[in-house]
Amino acid sequence: MPVKSAMETWLGTERFSTRFSLELFFLVFLCFWGASSSWAQQESPSQSEKNGFITFGQEILSQEGELPPLEQETPSEKEESFPSEQKIPSEGKKEFFSRGQKTLLLNAGSMAAIFVYGLSQWDYGQDGFHSANEGWFQRDTEYGGADKLGHFWSSYALSHLYSYVYRKWGYTEKEANLYGALSNLGVQTFMEVADGFSSQGFSYEDLIMNVAGAGVAYVWGKVPYLAKKIDFRMEYTPGFNSRDFGFSTNYERQRFLMAIKADGFKFVKNPYLKYLEFHAGYYARGYENYEGHGSDDRRRYLYVGIGFNVSRLLQNFVDTRVLDYVQIPYTSVRKDFPLD
Repeated sequence: MPVKSAMETWLGTERFSTRFSLELFFLVFLCFWGASSSWAQQESPSQSEKNGFITFGQEILSQEGELPPLEQETPSEKEESFPSEQKIPSEGKKEFFSRGQKTLLLNAGSMAAIFVYGLSQWDYGQDGFHSANEGWFQRDTEYGGADKLGHFWSSYALSHLYSYVYRKWGYTEKEANLYGALSNLGVQTFMEVADGFSSQGFSYEDLIMNVAGAGVAYVWGKVPYLAKKIDFRMEYTPGFNSRDFGFSTNYERQRFLMAIKADGFKFVKNPYLKYLEFHAGYYARGYENYEGHGSDDRRRYLYVGIGFNVSRLLQNFVDTRVLDYVQIPYTSVRKDFPLD
């Protein structure tokens, strides 16, 4: 009987854990969906669309004699321009999905992609919801803290990527900056909660770094002069093997750094000095093959260095800011400071 009673107690606890985990997972999903729906429904037209509607409306009213046109035209000019103004100017730009619908699809699609990938690669759904205390930057953590900086950097970069998409869809700078950070934070939180149903477990350390990355991205978007001076980047040196396909979690080949750019400071007048950068960063090595016994080659490093602003050079040819987030290997000299 005692054994049977203990088994029943264990099964009851297991069922409760599973039920609670699923409810928590659904609640997080529902909250994020509701938040994204609320901002996606703000379908105010862009400035160009407003101008287009005003022009058309004024034309109709002016023809009925209720409102004079904004600009007085001679009869000849009006005859020439009239045929081209018969259509609503924004009519030809109408898209299949509205801005709000695209916003919902982007956020839902991002979470769906993570969920499908997690089922196939990260054993999502194999465990009940549980948390894991991963630590921060201690030497005895799984990746020496490199994974925590990876969460910060990816959250920072993805926030700006979402913001870029929202600007392209007609949101204002203020809206795009806020919604980009919120979209990223929602998707990253979804991923962390889903991790709680896998062997990895929910990590509050990862969640904190995700929030920090999204917060910095929002501030950098709101205060442009900071973005002109300071970048947060990831440097990846390829090993030219199959591990490069998983570069996002290949911490053995990554470095994370803050770049202070000379061209962001007005007192730097020399055009050549504007290409210089000051770097300060962190990386860890020897964690990939460590199995808890035998030789221990795990090492953590801080470093400082001087780099070349490749992004500034690229701007002369291509209008892109990708290299504000990625450091090209072998474009800097540095001094390492071992922590172990």
